[in-house]
Amino acid sequence: MTSPEDAYSRAEEEVARRRSAGGYAGAPGGALDSSLAAGEPSREQLAEWAVIEIDADEVLYSSRAGAPLTFFKRLLARLLRQYLVELEARQTRFNIALLTRLDQLEERMGADEEAPPDRVRDPGG
Repeated sequence: MTSPEDAYSRAEEEVARRRSAGGYAGAPGGALDSSLAAGEPSREQLAEWAVIEIDADEVLYSSRAGAPLTFFKRLLARLLRQYLVELEARQTRFNIALLTRLDQLEERMGADEEAPPDRVRDPGG
């Protein structure tokens, strides 16, 4: 059995091999690479991700059964709209509060690093 780490490294090697052979030429070059995988996200990017806005017309479709299933999914979303909007609002409020708290902690850490160290008293007297 292959470990997840081995499977990941094998997949990366296979993708690199196929890219060097001209594969994936028409594929968009990594929306994930430029956002999530490119290191630490910026503060602006985190703020953008914190706000949840779901457009049902964009995410509700069916590639198998076509229009009838899409209609049914959109009908369910419309019936549950009040519930879903409340969930989105709560999650967005939580995300923004979390970002605010993160900013406060970063400011405190910066202030602590700039402050002169306190003298340490000898516990023995």
